[in-house]
Amino acid sequence: MRWLLFSVLLAMTSSLSAQQGTVKSELSASSVTLDESVTLSIFAIGVEGELDTSALDQDFDIVGRSSSRQINSIGGSNNQSTVSSVVTWTLELMPRKAGVFTVPAVTVGGMSSELLSLTVNEISASARRDVFVEATVDTRTPWVQSQVLMSVRVFQGIEIVDGGLSDPAGKDIQVERIGKDVYTNEERDGRRYSVTERRFALFPQKSGSLQIDPVVLSVSVPANAGQRGIFSSTRKLTRRTDSLQLEVQARPSTGTAWWLPARSLTLASNWAGGNTDARVDQPLTRTVTMRGVGILDSQLPDISIPAIDGVSLYAEEPVKAMVVDELGLQAEQTIKWALIPQREGELVLPAVSVEWFNTETGKTETAMLPEEIVSVGPAVDTGHASSALSGSGTEEAQAAPLSEGSGESVPPLSVDTTAELPDSTLAAITSERSTSQPDKTVTEAERTDTALSIENGNPEGSQLISGTDALQAQIASLQTVSNRWKLTALTLLGLWVTSLAFVWWRKRDLIRREKVAGKRLGAVRKHANAAYQSLAPLAAVEAACTGSDPAAVRGALLEWAARQWPEQSPATLTALASRFDEGGAARELIKALDASLYSRAQGASANTDLISRLGELPGHMAKAQAGKKRLIKAEKYPHTQALSDKAGRGLPEL
Repeated sequence: MRWLLFSVLLAMTSSLSAQQGTVKSELSASSVTLDESVTLSIFAIGVEGELDTSALDQDFDIVGRSSSRQINSIGGSNNQSTVSSVVTWTLELMPRKAGVFTVPAVTVGGMSSELLSLTVNEISASARRDVFVEATVDTRTPWVQSQVLMSVRVFQGIEIVDGGLSDPAGKDIQVERIGKDVYTNEERDGRRYSVTERRFALFPQKSGSLQIDPVVLSVSVPANAGQRGIFSSTRKLTRRTDSLQLEVQARPSTGTAWWLPARSLTLASNWAGGNTDARVDQPLTRTVTMRGVGILDSQLPDISIPAIDGVSLYAEEPVKAMVVDELGLQAEQTIKWALIPQREGELVLPAVSVEWFNTETGKTETAMLPEEIVSVGPAVDTGHASSALSGSGTEEAQAAPLSEGSGESVPPLSVDTTAELPDSTLAAITSERSTSQPDKTVTEAERTDTALSIENGNPEGSQLISGTDALQAQIASLQTVSNRWKLTALTLLGLWVTSLAFVWWRKRDLIRREKVAGKRLGAVRKHANAAYQSLAPLAAVEAACTGSDPAAVRGALLEWAARQWPEQSPATLTALASRFDEGGAARELIKALDASLYSRAQGASANTDLISRLGELPGHMAKAQAGKKRLIKAEKYPHTQALSDKAGRGLPEL
């Protein structure tokens, strides 16, 4: 209907001068039910200005809005043309109550539209059952700050184009959505429905009577059950649940400072690597986890750290999380303690307890970790490690003789051993070395060979040198090991840099390949679209023409035109007819169809002769399409330009 009036108004502009202007309005229906919307179309012909809809606010909610502009050049006398514009606003109105209403006038640039009449009827029982929504709760008498599970179920017996469902709300009620929507099928009163279920967790924050506001379902459905396609009209439906009343019980006198209402609460403890080999000064890590069902993580209390004699305690910050299961929300708090024993023997870790209120039984309970006893052994002996760091080596190296021919066995001189020897012993060693080997010298090569011999585990090599020579050999050995580590580190660094370079190159190559593939895919799509457009199917038009509904033929023609000219598709039959050759059969039939639809809108009887001729329309269109030169391209009409500005409010998917 809106397109019919729009086409008529476009034709009317040919008889209007540039100075004349008018504002017209039209309703998509004269009677609707309280739960469905009605479309108000406003046409401003030769009038510039903003649309003022404030007069509608008293009885209607504007739930959708869109606008478009059409500029036409009209030929006149003396080969002069006149430019005329038609601005169209489409408002989707939802009535607030039943009754007979006078839709008030709207104004554009100071000019007002005419008054319209609309009847809003109550919703019939059968219409209510096409789409309806239900809400239930698992308890109506919860404890304050405890969880209430709410389930909202949408039943649809007809197709829903799009829609949205509001969240539950209420004063002093905290709402949390849980999980994803669940889709099932169910039979009610002998009718099959598709069911969408959405769950929420509600936490009343105050005792007494609290009300859960109705949940509102707003959906768009086809205006006619048999219509399909992008040009099919829709209507909006609104459904509401009943409001629910909660009688919230106050907190009982439990004597505890922290109020923790839950379905269940547990404490668990574990040790990282176990605690059977505890030793002095060796840290142990204990993890304590608190889990509660039917509560928020913010409701969990902190776990106090007990003082333990003979143990140093260090605690990390607690980590909180929430998960969802069939019982609703489940909160978890984890805390890690590092315990460092300071003495040997048995350490007693005191019990950990948390009091909570069981909402299932209505009683106070205690979750507890029992007392634990840890046996702590002595500290680990680090003497061997110190010996290794000082370069003393193995017992065989320590027992090696000082020099050849010497009858005494003394430890080889090193940094750590000489620091512990008295001055008299040092003097004796120096004297022994000078008397037993007065002429012996050790070359640098010998020192290096000896260092390598010591490093490879050959204790006999230590007999070649002694005293200061042994220290120098050990230094050479450490230098050799250091050089090896440096070489290894440089090798690893080189491999790492090489791998980074390879990854960078590989990523650039993949990006380049994706761009090339994208260009190729775009070219393929372009050619495929061109091929498809050249073979634009007329099957839908042929099917519509075999019937007796001119409106269905119009819809099929506009759908075909949208595929044929995706960039500048004609929005009316008049615009579509102009794409065909002047005087052609296809053009004349389309214009006759447009005129027939207009005459039907004015109350005239159907043109039976035209309906019989519509069967020839697909053949004429195919013939005109085959002769591509006969198609008038939109590019030849630069003086006509359509602008669209859609600003309607979209609804989220269910």
